[in-house]
Amino acid sequence: MNGKDFLMNYLWPSDSRLNTTFIHPLPNIKGLKKCGDFIVQSELEETFAPTIMTKYKSDTLGVRLVEVYRNTQHKVTGIFVRLVGTMSLVKTGYPRLSVDAALSNVNLFTGEREDIATRVVIYLPKADPEQRKMFFSRLSEQTKEDGISYRESESDFLPDFWGATWLAESKGANLDMIRKLRDCAWSSYKGLIEKTKEKTSFDYKPVQEHMIFNVARLEHLMFKRVGLSVPVEAYSAFFSVMGSDV
Repeated sequence: MNGKDFLMNYLWPSDSRLNTTFIHPLPNIKGLKKCGDFIVQSELEETFAPTIMTKYKSDTLGVRLVEVYRNTQHKVTGIFVRLVGTMSLVKTGYPRLSVDAALSNVNLFTGEREDIATRVVIYLPKADPEQRKMFFSRLSEQTKEDGISYRESESDFLPDFWGATWLAESKGANLDMIRKLRDCAWSSYKGLIEKTKEKTSFDYKPVQEHMIFNVARLEHLMFKRVGLSVPVEAYSAFFSVMGSDV
């Protein structure tokens, strides 16, 4: 082994290769600065799933944000599920806000190929009734003004502390809807932290454990059922970064 070659050329950070054309403007959070980049990449059987995550923090508002761009795609069939600006946002002492923004050309329940569709799911686990009502009422008002239709639903697979999820859907690759909903979600969350008191002993662990262990396994199985192979370990790493509260 050439010692100099080893020191200079062994292993360096990978280029994200993320086309900036698809990157959304960040929500208007005062003092927000980038503080970390993460790349989680898996390739199993005929599926590749590169994931680019960036972590931001505002010392001004005490808010942390993780943003995600990811493509889970089958190399032969071309079916995919792409996260384009999914984000997790939290201020210590308040429930974590998640905006799951996905574009796909496959039905995750039937496995059938379909036209591209955009789905944005917003949830606020462990929020108390006052916070939940305040957040979702404001979110609904704003999205109605933008002409975005939505529905709320509950799932038997989620724990009781999760609460209802908020879902907006659109035909085609509707990146504009994602941009608007990211801004609306932040505006609604900002209103929540301005008008309700923080809980100094807020426990994030149940949500973190549920995502890292349970949701990682469920998503692995769901994607596998439709022909996309992503290892549980990759999902767990992804949710570990998303659920960070430091």
